[in-house]
Amino acid sequence: MKWEQVKNWPWKRVVIGTAFISSIAASTSFGTYAYFTSQVDDASTFAAGKLEISLGGVSSASFRAEGDQKFLPGVRVQKTMSVENKSDVPVKYALLAQKADGDDILYDQLVAEIRSSDDTLLYHGRVSSLTKANIVIPELDKGEADELSFTVYLPESTGNEVQQKTADVNFGFLATQQENGDYFAQSGPVMTFTPQDLSGSQLLDTMKLAKRVGEEESAKQKDESAAKGMTFVLAEGSYDLSGLELPKHITWKAAPGQEGKVIIRADELAVQDASFDGIRFEGRGTGLLVGSNVSFRNCVFGSGFEEAIRTAGAEDKQSDESAEGGKFLEGLTVKDSIFEGGGEGIVLNQTVKAVLIAGNTFNGGKHAVVIANDKESQVQIVDNDFTKVSQYAVESDGVRVGDGIDGFKEIEGEVVGTKKLALHLYKADLYLENNKYGR
Repeated sequence: MKWEQVKNWPWKRVVIGTAFISSIAASTSFGTYAYFTSQVDDASTFAAGKLEISLGGVSSASFRAEGDQKFLPGVRVQKTMSVENKSDVPVKYALLAQKADGDDILYDQLVAEIRSSDDTLLYHGRVSSLTKANIVIPELDKGEADELSFTVYLPESTGNEVQQKTADVNFGFLATQQENGDYFAQSGPVMTFTPQDLSGSQLLDTMKLAKRVGEEESAKQKDESAAKGMTFVLAEGSYDLSGLELPKHITWKAAPGQEGKVIIRADELAVQDASFDGIRFEGRGTGLLVGSNVSFRNCVFGSGFEEAIRTAGAEDKQSDESAEGGKFLEGLTVKDSIFEGGGEGIVLNQTVKAVLIAGNTFNGGKHAVVIANDKESQVQIVDNDFTKVSQYAVESDGVRVGDGIDGFKEIEGEVVGTKKLALHLYKADLYLENNKYGR
């Protein structure tokens, strides 16, 4: 054993005892996702396609520390595996893990790092969370193979409670045809976290890692704006990101089944080039200060906010039509989310282009959307429920759209039952369609 392997170990753990994994295996035991493709041979005959992936010609591949060394904090066990597509169509596949046997107290501590053959990070997080994160390789052509590097280790902070424990782990792959767009929603590098992982020094280490991975992706693509984003999958609990400069190109996503149970404290939390999915935001005063390229989907904004979302930090972007020297924001999406009330839901007080506010429910509050009409904003407001807003659904410096305002009603559209209305308010352009208002 090399000194580099052990110099950072917590020495009392080495003296007192060891923890080890009795077996780690990779297999195709998770199977493939059932599907059918058909082609016409003649007027009445169809042939179904075949979907099959294999693990480099073997059914399983065990990997252990060198020389069956006991598994200690800091020891990294690595295995390279080949995933082959023996289907007659291109496939995409997800990486999964499952505890086959052993002690949960050890299994729950294990961390996996998975990289592709070009050293791109695909996953870094708890092995136990790999069952949920849906890490997807978006394309594997028929007859082709991917080389994946799996590294498994115990964090150096692992305590003595895992001594003499064992765990058997199966890594597996779940595949579907590439064109099956509704199956597998996740792609790109993924990291999984609990509230403990995103606190104190762990939080700083995580942000450094995310920044480094983002820089790696940008360097590969030679264009920061085109960098492949990472996904942070968050387990149930409360996360305090106060005062933190969040890394760019991150999707913050609740673990499957934990939507609404993942709480982020948002007290003037600045976000830019970020997405949030299934998150509940809690706080007071102004919640989120949004820059360009921010999206919220299936989120909940608590009742304590005076302003849940507010524009902030316009960037320098040139526009021949802008009367504000070319400074404006762009790319804000708020979709299928719930605003529990309080003050105002979404405040657009800077020039912001390409805004979509769709399918949201506002359960109270004075105004759902506030738009400064002296800014050259472009806003679509579609399919929202404003029935419980106490004052005006949409307010824009004296011109208000909503309950009790004659002359500004959404009119019947081409599809029977839909309503739509386009407004030009001084400088702001609004398009409203099929929203619900109180009586």
